[in-house]
Amino acid sequence: MNRRRHDETIALRLPPESRDSRRRQVGTIALGDAAVTRFNRLLAQIAPNAPSVSADQLVTLARWLQQQPQDHAVAILSERLGRAEHLRRMLNDSDWDVGADTRERARMLTSYLQQVDDLIPDDQPLVGHLDDALLVELSWPAFEDETRDYADFCRFRASERPRGSAAERRLAWENACLAEAALLQQRRDVRSRPYAASPRLPDFIRVT
Repeated sequence: MNRRRHDETIALRLPPESRDSRRRQVGTIALGDAAVTRFNRLLAQIAPNAPSVSADQLVTLARWLQQQPQDHAVAILSERLGRAEHLRRMLNDSDWDVGADTRERARMLTSYLQQVDDLIPDDQPLVGHLDDALLVELSWPAFEDETRDYADFCRFRASERPRGSAAERRLAWENACLAEAALLQQRRDVRSRPYAASPRLPDFIRVT
């Protein structure tokens, strides 16, 4: 299965509002206005461009998740929690310099995931981690570029084993990225360059 197909299989999309906006029951938990407001406030702090979430949308999403085969539903949640674990490793890696703003937003995200009694308590069967997974999904654009760079750095560090200080190891990765980008650009230039017209052969060596 290719990456695109895999992403489609485990997609977690916020559903549209239904006509019945009074629905608030997820499992045995009633979603209160104050709890939903706190969730949205945190989401806005982590990722200001993320959409807000209503109790009705959470109910719809929870029911959809419960209708999935068990292993598929677990995979959907695990993929998001796995992203958060990657983010946590990035924060704790002394070789990687995370900016203060990104670090604070990532800290807010990972702190929420460590809470047991959050918007949907974690002890709820299956849906207990739905709010955690949704928070990761909706806020991920704020971290996607940096976590992708960090993953590439980790691969470089594991394969090339650069020496020196943390700054020197990261500089070695950056230089490798620049060299790779230059090589790719050179290949693009070669492919896009039209073949030069062959010069006309002198008459005395033309084949007749």
